Amino acid sequence: AYGSIRMEPVFIVLSQSAAVAAVEAVNGKMPVQDINIKKVQEELLRNPLADNSTPEILVDNNDATHVTKKGNWSIGTKGCYGPSMFVHDNGDLNEGWVKFKPAIVKAGEYKVYSYFPKLDHATEKTVVTVNGKETIIRDATVRVEGQTSGEWVLLGKYNLKKGTENEVMISTRLSDGRVVADAILFVPAFK
Repeated sequence: AYGSIRMEPVFIVLSQSAAVAAVEAVNGKMPVQDINIKKVQEELLRNPLADNSTPEILVDNNDATHVTKKGNWSIGTKGCYGPSMFVHDNGDLNEGWVKFKPAIVKAGEYKVYSYFPKLDHATEKTVVTVNGKETIIRDATVRVEGQTSGEWVLLGKYNLKKGTENEVMISTRLSDGRVVADAILFVPAFK
């Protein structure tokens, strides 16, 4: 039973992909084997919930197109979102930062979250700046329950412009321990 629970998201994505492919075949009056796979992939990216709503945007630290960094950040792999995270040790006195720049498709108000994994010797204060507005996250200590190895922390609601000029920056300024920069999630707060 445990194995089937872990596979459920895979089955959901597979089912949705098959449904989109079937619609493409029916609308094109062709066998499903002859559909344009690229078109199906584009539709799944454009409309992941199949309701024409604006999709959430996730920027992970390993996305070189949308992430830049300054300072001595090492790579961590335990408990992070995705395959890795950036970790900055407080022993390095050089101030560092990681900037996440999402590709916003539709302007509007978004809830912005940062992923905080459980981390030994984590700083009690993390300085996060969203489009110039600074917020200090205090005690983002992760309380691990069950299989959870981290949690999403709401940074606030922000009006974001269309394009790639929006920015979330995680800084080592004011840190008293290890700082993590892992993933940022942008959830539309509009219909």
